[in-house]
Amino acid sequence: MKIGVSLAEDLVAFADAEAERRGTTRSGLLAELLDEARVRAQTKAYLDRHGWDVAEDAAAWRTYQRERMAQEYAEDDW
Repeated sequence: MKIGVSLAEDLVAFADAEAERRGTTRSGLLAELLDEARVRAQTKAYLDRHGWDVAEDAAAWRTYQRERMAQEYAEDDW
């Protein structure tokens, strides 16, 4: 999907330099950055919900992931 975005000139210059450094386009860079922000928001929401100590508990994390995946794919036909 195409969208129009207005940015300050210095941010566009940074975006162009960063996109070149990463070997992508300006649009690709924005998509990567938005995806990273989404992952951070999801992680923060999980940690806020379950407590920050769970990040130290690999077993609890794996249990959470199994339950989440089971719920997410419950209606899929395998």
